[in-house]
Amino acid sequence: MKRKIYRNVKKTYRRYQGAVPEYDFLKNWTLIKKWAIVNYELKSGAELELLLYLYSEKLFTRTEIMKRMNFMSWDAKMMKRLEERDFICVWRKRRRGEANVYDLTHKAKKMINSIYKKLLGLEPIPESTRRNKVFLATAPYSHKTLAIAIKDHNEDLKEKRKQYPFLE
Repeated sequence: MKRKIYRNVKKTYRRYQGAVPEYDFLKNWTLIKKWAIVNYELKSGAELELLLYLYSEKLFTRTEIMKRMNFMSWDAKMMKRLEERDFICVWRKRRRGEANVYDLTHKAKKMINSIYKKLLGLEPIPESTRRNKVFLATAPYSHKTLAIAIKDHNEDLKEKRKQYPFLE
């Protein structure tokens, strides 16, 4: 019977040479989008995307919204729903040969401003039941899993603030 001979083989390891990204605020986009849909009672992410687009457009008409909706998912009643739930308001009623001109309401502008602050890490997602419907005791299972992700996100945000105090 032959004996096995073990040789010293030197293992080489590759070093990770990836660059640290300069911007990483979109990594939490899905979490913040789901939080906003639940708390502001939006029907879908398409409504939120439309509101985000309209945030930078000061005043707009229905035809401009329809142009935007051509390349995103939407339904025919989205504009009416947003108007009924006080996200869009008529800024100027139509006159001879002119269309209605719309603007975002204070509620919509405040919501989008809050989303941007959360994306940039300037403020955490609230964990109280008064300010976040995800943490209600009667919330469905999908909200409870979202609540766990929100807690993890807020913990990461606390660690990042300790590491970079100038983010305050």
